[in-house]
Amino acid sequence: MGRPKRIYPLGKFRLRTPKNPEKEKAYPIELEYTWNRQIVRKSTNVFVKECDWNQKGNQGRGEIRASYGEEYKRLNRMLLSRVERVDSLLAEYNEKHPHQITVAVITDILADKPLLRKDQGKDFVEFAIERLNSDYARNRIGRSRLENGKSGMNIFQTFLRAKKLGTYRPDSIYVGDITPELVDAYIEWRRDVKKNSDATINHALTPILKACSYASDLDLIDPAINLRIQDMRVITKLSLTEEGFEGTFDGKSLSKDEMKALVEYYKTCPEPRRKEYLEMFFFAFHACGLRVIDVMTLQWSNINFEKKELRKIMIKTNKRHVIPLTDQAIRILRQWQAKRPDSRFVFDLVKEDLDLDDSEALYKARNTATKNINQSLAVVGEQLKFSINLSMHVARHTFAVFALNNGLSMSVVSRLLGHGSTDITERVYAKFLPETLASEVSKLSADTDSLVLMSE
Repeated sequence: MGRPKRIYPLGKFRLRTPKNPEKEKAYPIELEYTWNRQIVRKSTNVFVKECDWNQKGNQGRGEIRASYGEEYKRLNRMLLSRVERVDSLLAEYNEKHPHQITVAVITDILADKPLLRKDQGKDFVEFAIERLNSDYARNRIGRSRLENGKSGMNIFQTFLRAKKLGTYRPDSIYVGDITPELVDAYIEWRRDVKKNSDATINHALTPILKACSYASDLDLIDPAINLRIQDMRVITKLSLTEEGFEGTFDGKSLSKDEMKALVEYYKTCPEPRRKEYLEMFFFAFHACGLRVIDVMTLQWSNINFEKKELRKIMIKTNKRHVIPLTDQAIRILRQWQAKRPDSRFVFDLVKEDLDLDDSEALYKARNTATKNINQSLAVVGEQLKFSINLSMHVARHTFAVFALNNGLSMSVVSRLLGHGSTDITERVYAKFLPETLASEVSKLSADTDSLVLMSE
């Protein structure tokens, strides 16, 4: 019978020398572990000449000879203490996690990572960003939410550093050290120092709460602590009024009278570029609340004039979406087709050679385009004395409110908006029942026919 396989490795020291070592040169002593035919080494920062090293000493673990000088006993004791400490950590790890020792585990223990903690020494910010990247890779979130989530976690690190709440570095904390009290302090810091609104704070909490939930599933944090953390979103008062759904999201939608005023402003607007931005706003409204990122990346290949529909992979969800186009949306498209007959993109918000697969370039282009169009729309809103800040996203909210007030069902509105589920729509707007898409959109005709930008 052969020797039984060890359930965890034992370390030994080796002198790291080249094939032809120099007699008078000192070489580093390395702590070495072999597991599954792979070797893991770590320097000890002790250097000796080859003639002062005995590989067979200390029962084959290696030791420094007396010829080294007066320090040889102290250095040997230090080396022995180091290898015994690592051996004992491997034994303890194996006891808690039977048959789970890998080369990666050995590497982490040699790097002094606290793997024996319940959270295995995982950094919370890194853990949260891993979850964001995973969700993005599986098309559960879009590029915008990924980048916003990463930015939020960077701000969380700033909070840790500013409040001196890091546990193993000034701006770092282990997963297992996250507590409801810490999250509560973060909320107060965002409110008092960053002057964030409740909605912004809730957005900032999203990657933190998701990371905590996943950590709880992996038993990295106590489930009871996670439940308390999950309950820490800032609650805002919601109200449903007869005039619409003001207060159920952020109140940023236009009434029918305000939309009519905007149309009249468009008809007499003397500034060509601002007029074009208004056309994009009205198109987003008439195209079932199309997001600004999808307005700016809309290509003529996405439009089917014969079927009166728009087929496009939405940037945020990375899913193909079909939108029935109203006559008003078609008229706006025809006008832009006449202006840009040979263009790739419908609207001139991005460069013609923009690579839609280049997420970084797309993200920068979106920020630039959104900033330009929203600055111009904000001026229009101020001139018309609207109570809200006019932006492209207002077109999306306004479409949803108009649709629901005209009897379209909740699930139909949800599908037209391109939401991942009706839960999102219900949280933002209200409760209705569904029918079909194209037939339901036709219900809007009576209420939107007066919002005519251009004649056929």
